[in-house]
This record gives sequence, C-alpha cells and structure tokens, in this order.
Amino acid sequence: MQQKNYNWQKEVNDTIVQSLVTSFGLDFLLLKDKKGGDVDTIHNVRNDIWATEVEKDRYENRGQYDSHEYHSHENYKETNRRGKQQKLSGELIDSYTGETFSQQDVTNLDHIIAAYEVHNDPARVLAEIDGADLANRDSNLTFTNETLNKSKKAQKMADFMVNLKSQQTQIKTEINVLESKGQLTDIELKKLKTLKNKQKANFDVMEAIDKKARKQYDAEISRKYYSSSKFFVNTASAAINTGLRMEARQMLGIVFAELWFELKDAIPKLIEQHKTNFKLKIFIEDLRDVVTNIWERLKVRFKDFWTEFNNGLFGGLLASVTTTMLNIFLTSTKLIVKLIRESVNSLFSAAKLLFFNPENLALGDLLKSAIKIISTSISVILGSMITTYLNGILSFPFGNDVAVFIGVLISGLLTLAMCYFLEHSEFMQKIWNFLNKFRNKYELTLQYYREVNAALDEYLVKLVQLEFNFNVTEMQVFTNALQVTNSEYERKIILNQEIKRNNIVLPFDAESDDSFSEWLDSL
Repeated sequence: MQQKNYNWQKEVNDTIVQSLVTSFGLDFLLLKDKKGGDVDTIHNVRNDIWATEVEKDRYENRGQYDSHEYHSHENYKETNRRGKQQKLSGELIDSYTGETFSQQDVTNLDHIIAAYEVHNDPARVLAEIDGADLANRDSNLTFTNETLNKSKKAQKMADFMVNLKSQQTQIKTEINVLESKGQLTDIELKKLKTLKNKQKANFDVMEAIDKKARKQYDAEISRKYYSSSKFFVNTASAAINTGLRMEARQMLGIVFAELWFELKDAIPKLIEQHKTNFKLKIFIEDLRDVVTNIWERLKVRFKDFWTEFNNGLFGGLLASVTTTMLNIFLTSTKLIVKLIRESVNSLFSAAKLLFFNPENLALGDLLKSAIKIISTSISVILGSMITTYLNGILSFPFGNDVAVFIGVLISGLLTLAMCYFLEHSEFMQKIWNFLNKFRNKYELTLQYYREVNAALDEYLVKLVQLEFNFNVTEMQVFTNALQVTNSEYERKIILNQEIKRNNIVLPFDAESDDSFSEWLDSL
C-alpha cells in the first residue's frame, strides 16, 4: 500500500520549511501589508486611512476654509439673483418647509452640503476638484428661510435634523406661551416667527434633499477620481509592485528551501568526515561538491522557477487589483490583504492548471492537483489568521516570533494532512479513479491510436527479427553512427564496415570509386 511508503518526517519537514520561507518568512521582508491596501480610495481617505504620504500631505496642506470664497462664487451669486426674481413673482418655495415665500420673508441660499464640509472633505481633495466649484453646483444649492439656514450653519444635514428634532417639544411650548399673550413686543414677534420657522421644518423632505445632493456630489467625486490617470497609474504601479514582490517571494522560496534541504544533510556529513583528520584541501573539495549538488538541485527545478515566476507575478497583479477594488467599498485590514493575496495567487494557479492542463492529466488527476493548490492556500489562510490572533494575546518578549512559528507549524501540518488525504485516502482514490474514466472523444481516439502504434512497433520489431534476421539493437547503433558523422569519407568507412560484417556481396569493389563508376556505366 502507498501509506506504508509515506515518509511523514520528510514531508513534515519539506512542507513546513516551504511555508516558513514563503508565506510566513519572505512576506515579512518583501510584502508589507497595510490597512486599506496600497492605493488611496475615496472610502478610505474619508476614514483617515491613507495609502500614500503624498496624498496625505496634500490634504493636510489644503489651506484654511475661506467663507467669502465659497459665498462669492459666480454660480452662488447667479442663483441668488434668479431666486430674487422668483420671489418677486411669488414662485420661490422654501425647500425645507414646502411653503411659498411671501414678499416679507427673509430668504437664504443654503449649501445643502455645507461649504465647510466640502472644503474639508478628503475625497474632494483626493479627486483634485476645486472646493468652491463643487460646493456651488446647482444640485447643492437651495433656498430656505433665514432661521433654518442660520441654525444649520456648517452642520451636516443629518446632525442638524437630530438637533432640531430634539428641540421640537421646547419650541412648541415657547410658541404656546407667546401666543397666549395678548400683546407682543417686536422682539417677541420676531422670536415667535423664528420658532414657527423651526417648527415648520419638514424632516422627510430635508432628508430626501440631502440624500439627492450627496448622491450627485459623491458621484462627481467618484467619476473624477476613479477615471483619472492618477488612480490608474497608482493602481497599475501597486499591482506591478506586488506582482514583482510575489514573484520574488515564490522564486526565492524555492531557492532557500532547496538550499536548506541540501545543507541539512551535507553539513552533518562534513563535520563527521573532518572532525578527526581535518585537511583544508579535502574540506574545500567536499564543500565544492556540496555547492555543486545545490546547483544541480536548482537546475532540476528550473521549470518550477518559471512556473512560480508566472504564478507569482500574475497572482500578485490580480491580488493587488482585487484589494484596490475592495477598498473602494470598504477598508481591508492587514490580514484581509494577506488573505486576498494568498487566495488569488492559488486560485490563479489552479485555474491555469484546469484550463491549460500542461501535463495532459486525466480529469481526476487534474482536479486532484487543482484542489491540492487550493487546499494549500486554505492552510496558509488559517495559519495567518491564527498568527494574527496570537499576536494580540502573546504580549511577552518574542511573542510575535512564537506566534509566527505556531502559525507556520499549523499551516504546514494542515497542508500535509489535506494533501495526504487527497492522495492516499481510499475514498478519494475511488473518486479520482472514477473521474479518470471520463475522456472526450478526441482523447479516446488519441489513446486508441497510441495503443495501435505501440502494438505495430512491437510487431515490426518481431517481424524484422524473424524475416530478415536483423538485430534491432545493432541496426540502431549503425543508424546512430551514420547520423553523427560529419563527412562523406566517414560515412563510406562505416558503410564498408557494415558490408563486410554482414558478408554482403556487391557487383563492384566498395572501396574503389572507379569500380563503382564502371559498374554504373555497364548498366
């Protein structure tokens, strides 16, 4: 049975070393995962999470808010002029109460999204849109009474409504008190009007107006930033950077692993051989043999280098782009960035194997190989999650190192267990054997002709031996000798030797060119 020949000690060592030098070791040196990924997004910068210091510095140096600049914008003044004309014609409506303004009412043009908020919006700075232009779009300007506008000030609409709602009981009480008086002073009349303006606020309408304005505001920022060359360049740069680092990680992982596998056996032997009778010259020669063996191991795995080169590069590219797309909608943690990178890289490798099937594996063996790749990724993900969890609770000195070791150990053992189950489980063997029976008509045709060709070759060999008394091995040696000759003279010697060895009688002297010419003339 296969299980009896399974070298657990070797497999545990190989698997854990491979995990140690790639996902858990070289990641620390080559891949610096950070919260939010490597590209600035609108969602992240609004949560004060910056991928680049350049954009963060540009935001911090945006300048102070200048109310005059925002309220003297040409569109703000033009909208005010149109509002005055509408008011004179009795057509101007208070957007926050729904009432039509009278000639005596004091109107204000309000920035639905406060100009102060627009100026200090990190997303607006990231998209490089002028604050005064953005705040004074038609979609962000509306008329309301002076009371509500001045009460709102620079607050967000949501915060303003919360505050105003909390005042409604008090407002109603004060209105009742003032209306119960017989005669009101000018100050009291002004206060009563102010209170009634606040009471008239239509919160559902105000919420709908704010929602509509923010939708257009956010859409303009998103359209401007996510279609900008800056975003594409940063995304491409981050993807290429991650791809190259993943490529380096995968290739160096193979080199370091093979280096360790050779040294762990060679070093004890070197020590044992030279500990009693050390001679520098012999030691150097033995050391050179070790280096030669390492080089030979690496040459054997050159094909794997190229495979890991491609997988690491394209897996890293896809992982980086996926992380950037994810951060458009939510902020990824360091762990999520790592999990995306590992899973995308493995999925890319598995998909490439399934689609291209470079080794022409049968269906069962193909699926088994793909599942092995994915199961390895799952093991790394679980190991990474355990490492992250342990980092939070192991606060003693070298606690992080212990957490990494435990994560590597668990990841390696899980990988080993999954691969062993897929390869040696009796249940899985039945599944693979069953799937291997399925071949398309082209594979079946090809297999049939391969079998026919093999049977025909075997028959021809026997036929030659029986009918012509040919020794197939000798004939092959003779053919090879003719193929490697570099001149006609050498071929002539080989042919003459073969003629003499087989006692072939010719109508001319094979060693004389003249004899051959005379024979041709006599025909």
